[in-house]
Amino acid sequence: MPVVKHGKESYTWVMTVTIEVVNRGAFSLLTDMERLNLIRINIPAKNAFESGKKLSQQFAGALRLSDAEHESYQKALQEGRNEWNRDIY
Repeated sequence: MPVVKHGKESYTWVMTVTIEVVNRGAFSLLTDMERLNLIRINIPAKNAFESGKKLSQQFAGALRLSDAEHESYQKALQEGRNEWNRDIY
């Protein structure tokens, strides 16, 4: 991380910005800056829609619940679903 020195004190300085690259020449300049250790390029991972995976596959097993927590969670889901099935007028 870059360190900015001001008098006797040193500060670590990092700022995150989002840049939309509109042509290959611009990206080439960015990679040159990265090689000079001026910037760090972080290319985001594909989102669920681009990966082609269904959300149920992507998040399967993400919740680590005990049996009691699982039962309570399922009950809360069912109660929420039941609210949509009742007449509200």
